[in-house]
Amino acid sequence: MPFEKVNIKQIINEKKQRDPEFAKAYSEVEKEYDLVRQIVRIRKAKRITQRELALKVGIHQQVISRFEREKHIPTLTGFLKILNGLDLDLNLVEKDKNEKQQQISP
Repeated sequence: MPFEKVNIKQIINEKKQRDPEFAKAYSEVEKEYDLVRQIVRIRKAKRITQRELALKVGIHQQVISRFEREKHIPTLTGFLKILNGLDLDLNLVEKDKNEKQQQISP
């Protein structure tokens, strides 16, 4: 029995159009994975290996690998360690009614 070829993006888009709850949940999860992808791009741009980053922040290389392959979302503490290891800061921004972002002053 041959496998049937499916277009997963099309299936997801159709589901998002039919189900507003699914669309909202998918959007929230996608934000997490977009953040992970951005961190991976930065690590690679800085020419830091997973092993070097793991040693710098005191976690196993396998944890970095699972994070980057989107198999594991770390705790906030673990996430902040990764950011710190890449010399990155976390800034919170507030969206205004027009969906523009404004930085919040401490």
